[in-house]
Amino acid sequence: MMMQKNQEDIQGRKSIGIRVPRRSDRSWSGRFRLVNDKWELVSPIEPPSKDLRKQHGLQGPIDDAFMGPFLFVKPSAAGRHPDVDKWVEAEFNRAVREWHRQMRGDARVKTSQELTPEDIENYHLILWGDSQSNPTLAKIADKLPIQWGAEQITVGEQTFDAKSHAPILIYPNPLNPEKYVVLNSSFTYREYDYLNNARQVPKLPDWAIIDLTTPPDARWPGKIAAADFFGEKWELKPVQK
Repeated sequence: MMMQKNQEDIQGRKSIGIRVPRRSDRSWSGRFRLVNDKWELVSPIEPPSKDLRKQHGLQGPIDDAFMGPFLFVKPSAAGRHPDVDKWVEAEFNRAVREWHRQMRGDARVKTSQELTPEDIENYHLILWGDSQSNPTLAKIADKLPIQWGAEQITVGEQTFDAKSHAPILIYPNPLNPEKYVVLNSSFTYREYDYLNNARQVPKLPDWAIIDLTTPPDARWPGKIAAADFFGEKWELKPVQK
């Protein structure tokens, strides 16, 4: 897409013409970005930015990863904390089961040891476990905006006890930024929402911290201790006080 020079329209006002490829259905597409609260057309001759930026197909929320080919990467060892491992196992098994029940298909499942470069290139990776139980998560853990340590989970200025909390999130995969990585979540609506199609929409934003002392139920994977969207550059937003 190329921008033409300003032209006078029939009423003498300035207008900007846009040259676009012709399609049989007369549609056209373009790329836009938000700059100082204003949308600007991005020309394809502009070199792609190396910085992370939300864009179509890489904008979240968590459920967006399940709109394209994805692969579950299950734990292959014990994690740091038994209660977290128990929750991860239950949520993973539920995700596999409910994908089959609701979507009439079988989720692809591998371990990190079975993962191939082609998998990383072709699939959104849904990583289950923590960085001790899942080697793929260990490779990228320090590149994620939420830090999940042995003792605490750090979300900007907020901290949570890692023995009784777990993060779920969606983020561009550091191993392939053209695909997502998701931690410990499938689609976010649950049994309560199966009763009505109008309720089968995303229930969580880009990230959430789950308090595991409250058991999962038909609506939530546990108590939602905190949750929010990332910013336009996939950054953490300041906590609203």
